Amino acid sequence: MRRDRSWPTLRFDLKFVGWWQPALGAFLLAVLLVFMHPADPADPNRAHYLRRAVETVVPLLFAVQAAFLLGPDNEPALELLASYPRPIPRIFLERLRLPVLQNAAVALAAMLAIASVWDLENPLLSLVRWLAAGIALGGVAVFTAQLTRQGVFATLLVTLLWAASLYGGDGILKIWKWFWPFHIYLQPETLGLETYLLNRLVLAVAGSLLTLLALKFLGDSDRLLGTR
Repeated sequence: MRRDRSWPTLRFDLKFVGWWQPALGAFLLAVLLVFMHPADPADPNRAHYLRRAVETVVPLLFAVQAAFLLGPDNEPALELLASYPRPIPRIFLERLRLPVLQNAAVALAAMLAIASVWDLENPLLSLVRWLAAGIALGGVAVFTAQLTRQGVFATLLVTLLWAASLYGGDGILKIWKWFWPFHIYLQPETLGLETYLLNRLVLAVAGSLLTLLALKFLGDSDRLLGTR
């Protein structure tokens, strides 16, 4: 009878993935829901914060977690990983699935909790909000981590991009009208629902392409090991 090796591999990968980012996200969203619970759902300011809660918290923490999954200069056993029968891009994808599942679970739980108490918007629209932002920021994180070889630079860039889009994206949009496809925190009411959905599609595609480029870097053994 063949022995199942998936569980030891999962536990081994979990050590490199960590858990504090999704735990912090769950804590922040839980605190928000507790303080918002007695809120009047007709209050536009409260409704605004609730709609944007998950898309503001979860994508950033997911990107920070993804930035440190496999940075060449931060990986203590890189040469050992290169000798494994599993290719390094596959090892990276196996590690990536854990933060994806962790943060998606937090986001879905918070989204369902908000939808059960406040009837704010279509659940599919709520899903699109944080999913596209997470793919985009996660793609930037993993690509930058491979380009610079260190997760700290990826974290810095993602945090700056997150803050710039969250707090200054609408201002940039007023100056540069063409900026809307790249505005991570564009809102449906700003330019209309159709433009918003196209924006979400562009962000998801861009994040996916950046992740594929990161996998290409990981597949280059000479570059990965610093021999060229």
